[in-house]
Amino acid sequence: MMCLNWFSPQIVNQENKMENQEVLKAIAVLADKTGRYHERLMAVERDNVRLQKELKDHKNGCGCENSSEKKDMSFSVGGNEAEAECESCSA
Repeated sequence: MMCLNWFSPQIVNQENKMENQEVLKAIAVLADKTGRYHERLMAVERDNVRLQKELKDHKNGCGCENSSEKKDMSFSVGGNEAEAECESCSA
């Protein structure tokens, strides 16, 4: 029967294998988290581009953006002021 002490190469190799496995597992976990974060980031960037385009299209087609009386507009029941300001701009 072979007696192994702390300085045995076999034990050191086993400890290195365990450390390597732990390091590889940690790397895999971080890579997975990074991948998921990147997916979310790309989705937010796509939404941002879409919303900027919608806002630009809205400003081009909306009468309230081009109105010189925009600062003085107020809601009135029968007046034209309410029609000049769209629902998106009044929110």
